[in-house]
Amino acid sequence: MTGDEWVFAIDNKDLNENLLEVVFPKGIPIMLVKKGGKIYAMSNKCAHMACGLESGNLDGFTITCPCHDWKYDIRTGKFLTADEIKILTYESKLSDGKILIRI
Repeated sequence: MTGDEWVFAIDNKDLNENLLEVVFPKGIPIMLVKKGGKIYAMSNKCAHMACGLESGNLDGFTITCPCHDWKYDIRTGKFLTADEIKILTYESKLSDGKILIRI
């Protein structure tokens, strides 16, 4: 076993386009965003002070942390001001109407 496994996150019908949704597969806080039908999954903790991103502002593919205005690309997890800082992102897939996250 490699340690990676696909874990149920949410039903696809319950994830609305352009809205932030936090799920907890295996107890891990993961923020999901659906844009153009594609699902992006990343840690729900800002790299600065672990502030929850779910109440941040989403503008295009950029999420702004509500605590200190740090901006991240939801596709890559990269902090826009310094590429070396990054939030963990997760691979996702749709299977039988369910969104699965690779943990």
